[in-house]
Amino acid sequence: MHKSLLTLLTITSLLAAVTCSFANDTGYKGYPRGIALITVQELKQLIDAKDTKLVILAAENSVEYRLGHIPGSYQVDRPEIEAPPETQNGITGNIIDATGFTKLVQKLGINRDSKIVIYDSKYDATRLWWAFTYYGKGDVRVLDGGSKAWKKAGYPIDILAPANPSRQGNLVAKVSIPSFRVDTPDVVAIQQDTRKAQLWDNRDIKEFTGDELKKGAYRAGRIPGSIHSDWALFKKKQNRAEWLTAAEIQPILKKLGYDRSKEQYFYCQSGVRSTQAIFALYLSGWPLEKLHNYDSSWIGWSKDPALPIANGLSGLASQAKSAQ
Repeated sequence: MHKSLLTLLTITSLLAAVTCSFANDTGYKGYPRGIALITVQELKQLIDAKDTKLVILAAENSVEYRLGHIPGSYQVDRPEIEAPPETQNGITGNIIDATGFTKLVQKLGINRDSKIVIYDSKYDATRLWWAFTYYGKGDVRVLDGGSKAWKKAGYPIDILAPANPSRQGNLVAKVSIPSFRVDTPDVVAIQQDTRKAQLWDNRDIKEFTGDELKKGAYRAGRIPGSIHSDWALFKKKQNRAEWLTAAEIQPILKKLGYDRSKEQYFYCQSGVRSTQAIFALYLSGWPLEKLHNYDSSWIGWSKDPALPIANGLSGLASQAKSAQ
């Protein structure tokens, strides 16, 4: 069978699986795919019921995790899903390959039919959600409100990590939606024809204008032609792990000029914050095949001196005008 046909069949199969998994969508917060979120109350019920298929992952750093985590949750810090720099052209933050991801999830006892819930305190949960979806498990859920909402509800927390799973999991990672992860050549290509695609910068405004250079990047600025869409726009200000409702997000998307008819490309510093916007659009019912995460992001772009950069506020006025 032709390779391209195999790829198409794989993507179609995954999208069908995702649709089937979410067939009983409750419309949580008004989202077409609201089932991709789970409330702390629902999670507590699963824990109390001792659901043997439940696997809880804390996408937190060691300090956050040790200050108190959801009972039974395993820590998966960002470095654990980063590929070795030598395999990714020296770009810190690129996603680990399928072999490495398989080894990680099997060590955590994750099976093909596991009910995975991921939580964080800011924005790492969607990076891990994106990785699972990219590698073929599209029914992973994100805890709305994260660890802060869990603690606010008065639910118990653990300080010590749980024991390692007694059995190795059977989930095998395989790239199922190749276009879900793109890299520098893909971004260069879309700049030749912006009529079919939009490129979004999901970093803070000072990074976008070039007034701030975060550790890891080689130059300050942004990719020419990109539109600023701060990652935090889709979350509650008082809790950056809690999502706005669909009714609250739609005016934001309209004001910024998100065009559903076009391919959507996203980047940030290292492909983490960009998954916030991707997840927001996914919740809102946008097709997965139109959402593309630039994995190398600004670190990768800024490393190559041959690639152009833009600075300042000059682009914001025209972008704001086009979004009206």
